Amino acid sequence: MIETEEITLENQIKQLAKKEGASLVGICSADSIKDKDFSDANYLLPGAKSVVSIAMGFDNDIVKKYLAKEDYLSLCHEEGYITKDLLKIGDRIKNFLEDKGYNAFRCNINFNYRNINTSSKTTVVALKNLIQLINNEKDENVNLTPREQKTLKVLKKNILSALRKTPMRLIPNFSHRCAAEAAGLGRIGWSGNLITEDFGARVLLGSILTDAPLKPDSPMEKHPCLMCKICEKSCQGGLFARDESETITIAGIEEKIAKRNNYAYCVAICSSMSGQNKFKEWSTWSPFRFDDIEKLPLDESVVNYVQNMFAKAVEKGGMEAENVLRLVENTYLGRNDKPAEDFRPSCGFCQLVCGPTIQDKKENYKAIVNSGCISDSNHFKTSEK
Repeated sequence: MIETEEITLENQIKQLAKKEGASLVGICSADSIKDKDFSDANYLLPGAKSVVSIAMGFDNDIVKKYLAKEDYLSLCHEEGYITKDLLKIGDRIKNFLEDKGYNAFRCNINFNYRNINTSSKTTVVALKNLIQLINNEKDENVNLTPREQKTLKVLKKNILSALRKTPMRLIPNFSHRCAAEAAGLGRIGWSGNLITEDFGARVLLGSILTDAPLKPDSPMEKHPCLMCKICEKSCQGGLFARDESETITIAGIEEKIAKRNNYAYCVAICSSMSGQNKFKEWSTWSPFRFDDIEKLPLDESVVNYVQNMFAKAVEKGGMEAENVLRLVENTYLGRNDKPAEDFRPSCGFCQLVCGPTIQDKKENYKAIVNSGCISDSNHFKTSEK
């Protein structure tokens, strides 16, 4: 009689993840990353003991065409489909663990924050109504009724003032990057993104929390970040310092990353509020620009300026207002239930420029700086509009 070795629960989970399409999968102890509020699994699953970290890589050809501004929608759809696939894989792992008698929680993929009240949809509805009224007011063929004029005045007062208080730093419900580093999927690089051996930083991450006492994987020993700092050169916003660093600790591992400037620099560009800041030879995929300045201020006044940008964009109406609405929808409602075809990133260059080899990174950066500037907003339209 031939004896067969029993497959461990950990290996069953990994085999399931790979079968469902995960590019990478690993396991870490929940205790190893609970020292930070945003990576404490007990916030979402009290009694959590382990975290299953999964990742899926982007298609290199799609990324390159996006960076070169040859093809916008393919990358949008790719991000949407990968997000949906990560959710599906996470649900399969969650169900598998529950069938084994354990509690499990599948985390959302990004756009899920602790310091945003997502319990009500009234904010999104009110903003939609305000933008519609503003667009109608600007339409010479439409006359607002007295009631609509009164509603417009009230909504402007309440919503625009709230937009001028937009937080510049959002705290995730759970940090996929912390879990991925602790689980051995990669290491945090100069940009603060997770860098993997096979995909560079071109991955999306997901996490499944469980009270199953799973055996953790070892963190990656060899650091895949080459410290080329091409990520910093690809950041229109100016979030990263080029030569100054700071140290963060994840699961006992010290990582040296670029010192951050105010997060307002990232918000202004990655939110599509403007496609340019530091560099004028090229832009992100955003067609919008600053109204009254060439570059963002290099002091703390940048926060007020960026907060005012949201209110000004809504007052303009049209596509700039629709862009703010999309951001608010994503922040308050998340993207889990959004059609994959309606994802509309415009930047992410610091992440996507980072392929697995130095040659790849250099070619991608060259594609970015030679890609020119976007001035038309038609590509931002979705099936919802």
